[in-house]
Amino acid sequence: MPEYIYGIVDPTAQAPPGNGVGGAPVRVIGGDGAAALVSDLPSRELRLSREDMMAHARVLEAALAGGTVLPMRFGIVMEPEEVQSRLLGAHREDLRVQLERLAGKVEMNVRVLYEQDAVMRELVQSDRRIASLRARVHGLPEDATYYDRIQLGELVAQALERKREADAGELLGALGAASLAVETNDSAHERIVLSASFLLAREQVREFDDTLEALAATRAGRMRFKCVGPLPPHSFVQLQER
Repeated sequence: MPEYIYGIVDPTAQAPPGNGVGGAPVRVIGGDGAAALVSDLPSRELRLSREDMMAHARVLEAALAGGTVLPMRFGIVMEPEEVQSRLLGAHREDLRVQLERLAGKVEMNVRVLYEQDAVMRELVQSDRRIASLRARVHGLPEDATYYDRIQLGELVAQALERKREADAGELLGALGAASLAVETNDSAHERIVLSASFLLAREQVREFDDTLEALAATRAGRMRFKCVGPLPPHSFVQLQER
């Protein structure tokens, strides 16, 4: 029967309570230096359902509460003999090093967005060209101000990008000082100031939260902050795709 793989744990780790994907109980397959957190997958076809994805996340969070875990991405399935040979055996030393490096570590995901009206007011107040063009097209038909609107859009986009780079740098500087490592994510949306994952020692979580709250308080009405964590260190594990 195929095994669904949640992550890698220490060989001495206990399986977290509760069931995993498909309602199957979770167990630990031991290895030399590292072990795999798995459950039986009665069907060879894994459903991409919200329920199973939530089960995957619950198992990893429960494992994190009990110790160190190297999370695997959703959907990794192997035959039992492959777990020992292709995963635990072939990557024994790498897994052991990763477990040591991430021992006692957690991840915090931070997303910061501009408040649209507030940032637009800032752009108008700080750039005379934007203010002038905005006043020129206000209340006039779009076809009569077509080229002015194109120029206005370009100026706003350029000014917003400069502002976002400066604001993101300030946020990363403050939050990076309260963490061990940072992974930033490219943002496709112009209102997203920062989307990043921070690696912390467990004892740093309170300091990180305090820093984040202070940043949010000084930027209230201008930016909106969202933080998720502590989580297993997904963004800092370097063997998920293997």
